Amino acid sequence: MGKMTPHEILVHIIGSTTMNIVPFPSAPIARSGVLLKDFGYAIRLPEFGETIHELMKRRGAKVPDLLLVNEKEKTLIAVECKSDFTFEMEERLSKQMEFYSSEDFKRIWKEMFPSLDNLEIWLVSYANLGTKLADFIRHQMKTENLANIVFWEVQFERGREEAQIKKVDGTHLDRKLDEQMEKVGIASSPPRTQLLIDPTLKYGERVFIIGRRILGFMATAYIEEKDRIITLQDFREKYPDTIMADGELKKCLKYLMTLVPKIGEYNSATGEITLAKRPSLDKIKTRLENIQEMTDDDIKIELATTSKEERGIIRLKHPKSQGTKLDNWLPKGSISQGSGSMSTLFIRRIRHLNKNDGFFSRFANIPDPCANFAENDVSESYNNMVN
Repeated sequence: MGKMTPHEILVHIIGSTTMNIVPFPSAPIARSGVLLKDFGYAIRLPEFGETIHELMKRRGAKVPDLLLVNEKEKTLIAVECKSDFTFEMEERLSKQMEFYSSEDFKRIWKEMFPSLDNLEIWLVSYANLGTKLADFIRHQMKTENLANIVFWEVQFERGREEAQIKKVDGTHLDRKLDEQMEKVGIASSPPRTQLLIDPTLKYGERVFIIGRRILGFMATAYIEEKDRIITLQDFREKYPDTIMADGELKKCLKYLMTLVPKIGEYNSATGEITLAKRPSLDKIKTRLENIQEMTDDDIKIELATTSKEERGIIRLKHPKSQGTKLDNWLPKGSISQGSGSMSTLFIRRIRHLNKNDGFFSRFANIPDPCANFAENDVSESYNNMVN
């Protein structure tokens, strides 16, 4: 599973049980996860506005690692994954449980999911940690009115295809699921590639995952012209774990195409990507690996300092004047001395040579459209347009 952290692996495993994905070397492909197929739990990743983020921050909480919805049970599941148990984590976890159980959070999720009536919290950890977490939360529940909380443990070894998930404490509101978890638990076969379901992933990781998938597509033997254009819908259909909102996906694609312009061109209005015809795959791969190591601050700095040429922005180029036959009969030095635009000089010469000719005299009063428009004005106007 690459360079995923222990926390990301837990999110990856639980998320894969609620989506239409199976293990595949380069990307997830369709099949129902056990929680989705057998119990009706589907993953949701709504966009939380700045106001909500600020409210959570003040309360010492954060957005849940995963949000699951069961329409039949009319229940929302807030999933929190914990890979360790430190003093700092205890305090943070306590505040999170308090906030998720609050009326403030209820107003938030009721507005997002008005058809749901119940909230349940799943605390997921590795083996031998779930009982410690349960003891800690149960002690907190003696003094506070918390939501219904269930504790899961995951037994997973890197390199193995399957993870075993069991319940160690609590009772699910969903009786069918609770019976399953009481008896044998559930098994998950998470994809080898990291999923785009973790809202805590840094942008460097998200951009890397998206870029790696596009790179895999570009590396195919032959891409038809019509397939060089990738829309947001195309990407979602090919990669079903892309459940982020369109605005968030477009932001990731914009970052990707800004930082790795060799992939092709990006339409910021539609979010469409047009793949380069002769890309340098090795250079793209190296650049993506560099991005994977970046923090969000690193990416902001990189985006701010990336030059317009690297972003693929078209610049207006002023071609150098070339000698023509006009040089043989235009007054020498007239252009270099700044005596007017080419069209003005041309009309002046016609006037001089044909001032008695009725046909050429018709041009004498034609205004020169560039006479009062300096070269710098042209450049500035064009740059304003393309930017």
